[in-house]
Amino acid sequence: MTPTFEAQGDEMPPNKYIGRRQKYINSVGVVGQTYMTSTHNHPFTGMFKEGADSCYVRLSMAKEVDRHHYVTSPSLGFKCLRDGRDSANLVAMVSPYGQAGWNFFKNDLKTMLPREENPDLIPLARKFATATPYVQSVGLENWGWFD
Repeated sequence: MTPTFEAQGDEMPPNKYIGRRQKYINSVGVVGQTYMTSTHNHPFTGMFKEGADSCYVRLSMAKEVDRHHYVTSPSLGFKCLRDGRDSANLVAMVSPYGQAGWNFFKNDLKTMLPREENPDLIPLARKFATATPYVQSVGLENWGWFD
């Protein structure tokens, strides 16, 4: 996990043994170009202050859809390009458990998830913990550093 979490740039880091690493979660999705606008009615800096013209959003399911129980696990990746430096990136999801129903936007997607103690998720949390102690959140500090 550490190479993925610490990689600089906008490409998935190579796996030292077999080229690109296998993507196990969110492995299938759709990508679209978008932009980000600001209301300018806040104290935030960087991308939050100015917005961005060149952004991409990737919508995917964190895990396979449970067609028998109508459970989906919507998630997104959001990337805004910046001249001369790495892009601003974030990921968000509804919940590691997913949600009932087929509507992708039924519930808010979040960058900070509550701590949950489901035994089924402990192996995934342990794997992420090899790279970061913050397995339930994504920081947005970098979005405020640069326009």
